[in-house]
Amino acid sequence: MRKFQKIIVFLYATLYSMAGWPDTQVYFAGLSYVGDASNMEVAAPYASSIISDSDQLSDYNSLLRAAISKVEIDKVNLSSELGNSNSGNALSIALAITEEQFQAENTKNGYYAVKATTFAQIILFDFADKRIVSTIPFITSYTDSPKTIGPDYRNKIYRTVYNDQSKKINLINEFVSMLADVNFNKPFNSWNIKVRDVLHTTNSDKYLTKYNVDKRAFNTRVASQFSASMSRRLGVPVLPYTKGQAIGGAMAMRFENADAVQLELPPSDYYVDLKILGFNKKIMKETASVIYPSFISGLRVSIGDVGFDELVFSEKAQSGRVLKLSKKLEINEWNEFKNSLTVLSDEFCGQLAKPDKKWFKEKMKSKKSFKRMRKASKKLKEDIFDNLR
Repeated sequence: MRKFQKIIVFLYATLYSMAGWPDTQVYFAGLSYVGDASNMEVAAPYASSIISDSDQLSDYNSLLRAAISKVEIDKVNLSSELGNSNSGNALSIALAITEEQFQAENTKNGYYAVKATTFAQIILFDFADKRIVSTIPFITSYTDSPKTIGPDYRNKIYRTVYNDQSKKINLINEFVSMLADVNFNKPFNSWNIKVRDVLHTTNSDKYLTKYNVDKRAFNTRVASQFSASMSRRLGVPVLPYTKGQAIGGAMAMRFENADAVQLELPPSDYYVDLKILGFNKKIMKETASVIYPSFISGLRVSIGDVGFDELVFSEKAQSGRVLKLSKKLEINEWNEFKNSLTVLSDEFCGQLAKPDKKWFKEKMKSKKSFKRMRKASKKLKEDIFDNLR
């Protein structure tokens, strides 16, 4: 009898391995932009030049498809065909650009200090449940020190960043290397969370005015980057802050039915409100030739239950990024303030997942003890995050 049972088990295992589970179908949308299309040209000029030209976009997406065709992801089938968003399998994935930062500063030593930083996300969106299943934010940074800078220099740099796959910092290479980190498993729970609002203090508004910042575009940047970090750090799906070009545009076009293009996002069960507390610059140290400025940003994160109108969590933190700079070098300070806020957002989401006592003492401006903070994070996990997974 035992021998017979072993045979049955063997046959079952053999048939299971031969048949397996069906592959998850994912429709590849290619290059896109996070945020409203009206802000794209200012926030990401080179990406905009590609996305706005159908021929260039088609060529670039061909490069992306060729690259991902060499990647094997277990139980996932990446398709360039058209799907139907009313089917039970309506996942779309895109390489979405958040922002391009280009700095070319004259060092007064016979060369320029150039840094081209690109903020991007891999976004996996479910058009059946109308929510982001997984996001993987990443950054590429290209540095150069040319003696002169011509009118086409910036475009030349970004052609390298976007197209030259012989370079490590190339976006296509980064996109492909990060695909394995995407959570392609659709969540089973039907609860939703999203960044509901981005608010500002008087100090924050003062800096936006000083640097002539488009507040709406900035809020979209802040919300999308926080959402991406929350999804990655906590392993939860989120609703997008705005449908924008990525969700409502390129990704929706991977489906043949009009329902996808006319996408309406569902209401959220839980909310995240972000409040930008302000910015500041502090000189930490300086010598005759070198200066160490700290670019400081502050952020309050409030999380609550929409249905019960209950605030579950609200804490603030402040963090500074210290740079080592030549005194001859003039940098784009607004970029550094934004980068400080990006780092703070990501670290804050990390604390929501796993509080760290050292970080709490250094950066979180709370009247609570660390013990109470850890207890609050546990309640947040049990009351909200576990419902999303």
